[in-house]
Amino acid sequence: MGTAESEFRFNANIHLEAVFELPDAASDLRKLAEGWFENALGELASTDLDPFAASLDLTGRSNVLRKSGIPFGEPGELWGSFGVTRHTPKGRKVSSSVWSPRGWQKFLKSVEEVPLAADVRLCRLGADGYPGSPWIDLSMRRQYDAPEWVTLAVDGSSQEFAAPETSLAAQTRWRNFLQRRLEGAESDGRTCLYGCIADDIEVATGRSAFEVALGVFPYETVPTLNHELRGYSWVTVCSPGVALRLGGQEGAEDAGAFSAVTPLSGGGLLLQATEDMRAYGPERVRAVYDALRPVLPAGEALSFITNQDIRLVFQG
Repeated sequence: MGTAESEFRFNANIHLEAVFELPDAASDLRKLAEGWFENALGELASTDLDPFAASLDLTGRSNVLRKSGIPFGEPGELWGSFGVTRHTPKGRKVSSSVWSPRGWQKFLKSVEEVPLAADVRLCRLGADGYPGSPWIDLSMRRQYDAPEWVTLAVDGSSQEFAAPETSLAAQTRWRNFLQRRLEGAESDGRTCLYGCIADDIEVATGRSAFEVALGVFPYETVPTLNHELRGYSWVTVCSPGVALRLGGQEGAEDAGAFSAVTPLSGGGLLLQATEDMRAYGPERVRAVYDALRPVLPAGEALSFITNQDIRLVFQG
């Protein structure tokens, strides 16, 4: 369970995501992803990462991605890379390249090929010359078994969230980014089916803590997002269908579980549990769970072994 407010401890990874139906046109997918990548780099990368270092050119250093045991560069140096995962007749193929202005344009062009995944990573090199902290990862992913939907995500180190002098500003920046990107997508006719800001996802798979506790996977939950959630967290975005089942903005506000209920132009809702994430302790987690229980998938959420603080209500 999550800890009390006075003992709140951020997990290492902050995760933000938004799920949409896959656009029919490849050019529309690129527009959606490009806006996400550029704005996230500009708004969410910490000042230590020189947000969106468009002039960074690591051309000629790609060999470090192909050979182990070779430091990426000097300690403290800014580092960036791209990754694209494609499905081929022989299985999944991952191609990686280092950051460069030309590589950035090539990477964006690859999104129009509708790959399984496209990722951007920006970080500082650690004392050993390998990628370290702070860091930020941006991604566009489709589930192999549910390719009709696309998840746009941002993952970053929780340093800014954990530091008292930067915590509130970082929280506000990430929350406002999510709302602006959702409204921007909806102005283009793209309705968000689910979204969140959380620090307790399963990093290796991208599963929400609730999916892990329930024993299900995104390819099972994503197709049902118009009437069910994938989970619940400090910030949870509901699809129009889920919002309707909750009684709309008025019904969500009447539940008394949220510090802010923001209606989205497409009919969904952005639900924020507490003004400050550090106040999202067991009592607030329970209140959010009780409010959203009618729109959560059926099943018993069971506790599981992890080194993270999990912000859920367990039934067993």
